Amino acid sequence: MVANLKLAPETAGDELKTANQRLEELRRVNAQLEEKVEQLTLASHYKAQFLASMSHELRTPLNSLLILARLLVDDPEKNLGPKQVKYAQTIHAAGTDLLALISDIVDLAKIESGTVVVDLESARVSELVDYVERTFRQVAQNRKLQFEIVTDEAVPATIRTDLKRLQQILKNLLSNAFKFTERGRVSLRIAPAASGWSPGHAGLEGAFGVLAFVIEDTGIGMPESQRDAILEAFRPGADGAHYRGTGLGLSICRQLTRLLGGEIRIESTAGTGSRFTLYVPLNPAAESRTRSATRASVPVAPSHANAAARPSAGLAGRKILIIDDDIRNVFALTGALEEHGIKVVDAENGKSGLDVLQRQPDIDAVLMDIMMPGLDGFDSIRLIRGLKQFRELPIIAVTARAMKGDREKCIEAGATDYLAKPVSVSHLLSLLKAWLGR
Repeated sequence: MVANLKLAPETAGDELKTANQRLEELRRVNAQLEEKVEQLTLASHYKAQFLASMSHELRTPLNSLLILARLLVDDPEKNLGPKQVKYAQTIHAAGTDLLALISDIVDLAKIESGTVVVDLESARVSELVDYVERTFRQVAQNRKLQFEIVTDEAVPATIRTDLKRLQQILKNLLSNAFKFTERGRVSLRIAPAASGWSPGHAGLEGAFGVLAFVIEDTGIGMPESQRDAILEAFRPGADGAHYRGTGLGLSICRQLTRLLGGEIRIESTAGTGSRFTLYVPLNPAAESRTRSATRASVPVAPSHANAAARPSAGLAGRKILIIDDDIRNVFALTGALEEHGIKVVDAENGKSGLDVLQRQPDIDAVLMDIMMPGLDGFDSIRLIRGLKQFRELPIIAVTARAMKGDREKCIEAGATDYLAKPVSVSHLLSLLKAWLGR
């Protein structure tokens, strides 16, 4: 007789209990994920606020430092000795380096947060070459280095890209080449390319065409172990004596290159120089975002053929109102403008600025700071525009707010134009001449 073996299967109640436990576990995990997302969103918001604040707080004192140092370097009254002028040049150069570092940090944060917008448009290759020539010819002469730019005959006259971003990439790569080259040469060669990038690269494989920008130098080079590291943020290399710096510039290059649908490849040997090859598609993929509509809504200063050569021509005797709560910036801008025969009055906030405008109707233009206590620059501009007699008055927002969208906010508030601090005096003079000459 065979014994009946009775197994104990899960009952319906046990199955229901297990399903409920699993459902509860899923709910708990989802709640944790939602909490993490909220924390990340909040952290991103705080990071953006911090970067905007840092950019403003650092750019504001840099504005007065750079303007005043430039005035000392120019020595318009010719009362400084060669040593004092050299001191001023050193101060200006150090301030410029600090500004570049601030800009790199902000740029990297923008890229990582996904707020950098690629502005695709038709760009002339000759314009890019002229930019490189203007930027680095004097650098090469000062360092006694040969500098050559070669454009292959097969390179098309125009490409579709973000010219500003492409210029930024080339500037960083060439600056790096000059930095680590003490003797010999630095060169840039532009030519079509059919290969050389990583196999299967999404933006380059199957592209309508690819352009290669090859930057070569005879500098210190680097061992193979350093090649990947130098493209990482904050990792200039293991050898601090040779690879000093933050490493931000090259990391930004790589990130921007990705946004353009391209790639950077490195070839280098310690002691014999380096070759950086930037590959970019002639016509990036359609999914790259543009901001053509935004650009079209932002007014652009009229073009004047002689503005660059004589930016202050025709400005002598003009009267400018500076509205800024930082006396250092008022002092620096006043000194720079008065050197060109411009009359300057100032106000420490928007309310007093409006009072000055109403008392002195002969004011020709306003330089408006944005970050002011009480009535800020945005509201001050709106109040001024609300008065019929000031609706056409040129108002240039001169502000340390240099984050994404700040220019657009100024224009929407009623500003005629926008300048980020630290201010280039020649650029400011050109804008004033353009708007006052309309």
